[in-house]
Amino acid sequence: MALALRRKGTRKSPSTKKAEPKPPRLQLYRRAAVLGQVYIHNDERLFIAPLNNISAGGLFINGITSLRRGNSVKIVVKSPELDQAVQAIGRVVRIERSDRRGLAVEFTDISDNAKEFIERCVHNSGLQSALKVI
Repeated sequence: MALALRRKGTRKSPSTKKAEPKPPRLQLYRRAAVLGQVYIHNDERLFIAPLNNISAGGLFINGITSLRRGNSVKIVVKSPELDQAVQAIGRVVRIERSDRRGLAVEFTDISDNAKEFIERCVHNSGLQSALKVI
């Protein structure tokens, strides 16, 4: 631990330097808008909310803003667009309370099978979107 020492009688001048904004988190995985429900719970409460989008690295859930950033959560995702339910453990990394209300969860523990399944779904979703444009 470092200690800051000052001479007796000197005052620390207030810093005029503004804090630099944090750079946006880079998305490591492609994501897709998927209709579905997310069952999300911490040790205290269970929420059911609409899924906004999903990737192999995490998801965004619409409407929930009452969890805290950093909370560990258990997740089950169910969707007619997914052949199977996806289960994972994650961490709340962002809460949006403006126009787009909801929270972003980063997966911290997800099986390789579930991750590969999500990647295939995202890939297929991208192909379907591309075909609609043609």
